[in-house]
Amino acid sequence: MAPVNDLQARPRKPGYGVGAVPSLAKNPLQFFMQSLLNQGDLVPLNLGPTRLLLVHHPDHVRYVLQDNWRNYSKGSMWIAIRKLVGNGLLASEGDYWRRQRRLMQPAFHRQKLAELTQTITATVAEMLKDWQTASDQHQPIEMVHAMSEVTMQIIVRTMFGSDVSKDDTRAMVDAFTKALQLMNLRMWTFFLPDFIPLPGDGAMRDVLQQIDTTVYRFIEQRRQNPGGSDLISVLLEMQDADTGERMTDQQLRDEVFTIFLAGHETSATVLSWVWWLLWQHPEVERRLHREVDEVLGGRLPTFADLPNLKYTRMVIDESLRMYPPAWLIPRTAVEDDTIGDQPVKAGMTILMSPYVVHRHPDFWKDADRFDPERFESGEVAQRHAYIPFGEGPRLCMGNSFAIMEMQLIVAMVAQTFRLSLKPGIDIKPTTMPVLRPNQDVWMYAYPRPQDVAGRTWLIQSDREGSSVVPDAEAERVRG
Repeated sequence: MAPVNDLQARPRKPGYGVGAVPSLAKNPLQFFMQSLLNQGDLVPLNLGPTRLLLVHHPDHVRYVLQDNWRNYSKGSMWIAIRKLVGNGLLASEGDYWRRQRRLMQPAFHRQKLAELTQTITATVAEMLKDWQTASDQHQPIEMVHAMSEVTMQIIVRTMFGSDVSKDDTRAMVDAFTKALQLMNLRMWTFFLPDFIPLPGDGAMRDVLQQIDTTVYRFIEQRRQNPGGSDLISVLLEMQDADTGERMTDQQLRDEVFTIFLAGHETSATVLSWVWWLLWQHPEVERRLHREVDEVLGGRLPTFADLPNLKYTRMVIDESLRMYPPAWLIPRTAVEDDTIGDQPVKAGMTILMSPYVVHRHPDFWKDADRFDPERFESGEVAQRHAYIPFGEGPRLCMGNSFAIMEMQLIVAMVAQTFRLSLKPGIDIKPTTMPVLRPNQDVWMYAYPRPQDVAGRTWLIQSDREGSSVVPDAEAERVRG
């Protein structure tokens, strides 16, 4: 590992000019990686009136996001994201951001997360019941959409309770996917004034109106029926310690959109990569199956099981390393500064890519190899070269929820099925703006033998919602 000072002493290269735009537009991931390998850790990018700095070294990234974070605001690239999430935690700044973070912090306390476990496992069990039908009929399952639907169902149920219909959930999955696609063009043309119309602006307004209508309806229902245990009911009860104020409907809407984006799209994307990576690495899949069989013994996972599902967590962590959904973190300098030996002028846009940091050759050996055992020791956390949820004061508040959710989903799927990619599919990452597979990921679900996996699940629905119970065959095997 090269010390920072040695890296700073390397001859500085000139960076890139306007001529780099076609390469950047064609393949941003490749462009960012090549900029590190060919130009170094600090790479100026001059786009005429717009000047950017690509920051690749983990110590420099930490300086921007943690050590001197107050000097680096969200900046103009976040204008497009604000069209979706409004002034929610993801996009807000200053005193307003600090107030909202204080208000929302209790909703993500460890005890609150534990209370949501049963909702998550019940939702996943419903999905697995549908997968069993597809498996019986030898029909492939499209994993990106399946993961989007189950994570959205989980977010909707944990936010608004278990009585939200699947039709509402599916409509929101489709609407959010479309909104992200439409947002991508605005994000990459951040240097253009907002009043200049771009293709898709009208469609973006329409899809936001569609989502708004549904979310405001959910909020009003909870205001009329307070006292629930879902997240929106918790947020409705929160009061600012200094002023006694509660969140308005607009503030709730913005935080709901933020949680949808941060807690649904990101988790769904990571899980899509998990299944693809496990299919490519059967030895990892076998070790994962052994762990869930030994730890769970055929029963549903609980919150208390999560610390013992260590390899499951390592698989998720390594998938996040290779394909971090938030692959790009933009900031804008408030005042003049210096990063390493690179002068930074006020107003300059700083671009940091977890995708590149997670592949930095000075910090990761064989970085393109999928190896969950990298995370067996605590060394990774100490190097600050692993930032899938960001770093510093703006570290994603929902990271614990996301990891818990993904551990439960991976464990339950691994208990029940082996997944095999449909022949003829070649997957590559694409930025839109999260790091998704560039095409549908069709996979066949093959049931694991009951004497190995130990459990299948049935869903019994009643007026109170869904509960998960073992079926008769699983009880026979367990006994």
